[in-house]
Amino acid sequence: MIKALFYLVFGVIIITSCTESPLPKPHGYPRLNLPKIGYEKWESNCSFNFKKPIGAKIQYPRKDSCWLNIYYPTLNAKVHCSYLPVNGHLKEIIDQEYKLREKHNQFSTSVKERVYHNEEKKVNALLFNISGTQAATPLQFFITDSINHFFRGTLYFNTSPNNDSLATAIAFIRADVDSLIESFEWK
Repeated sequence: MIKALFYLVFGVIIITSCTESPLPKPHGYPRLNLPKIGYEKWESNCSFNFKKPIGAKIQYPRKDSCWLNIYYPTLNAKVHCSYLPVNGHLKEIIDQEYKLREKHNQFSTSVKERVYHNEEKKVNALLFNISGTQAATPLQFFITDSINHFFRGTLYFNTSPNNDSLATAIAFIRADVDSLIESFEWK
């Protein structure tokens, strides 16, 4: 009887002492399925052409206009693009771009500008990399020939901004925008 009681107490102690205390899991972000890397020539009905990412789709939010979205379905992101004829107002259009970019300054920690210039294609571009966890857009750019054409783009995710969790997607789309700028041609 004492032996049975001993085994019972010993068994209860072993069973209850082998469990670990529950630990809280660290906060994580969902895994991103990045689109396939590659580019294809895209011909527009407007005054420009460029190479578009094969994992993205071109959408036209406005019929019969040169406004378009480069949509990334797997990333839930869009690069909103628009085209404007310059008509002698290049300075005013560029000033407007800087005003749009400055709206994000209150949420950004830094803005880095990168210049692209291709004399042969008459393509001049300025890319804004906007850092900060609450910035609504991490990436803006514009392309112009300085005489007749102006093309702009802004990256938006269909989620509340937390650019730390979106860093992988932002870097992926930034590489696509670099390719777009390098392949950009005026008609």
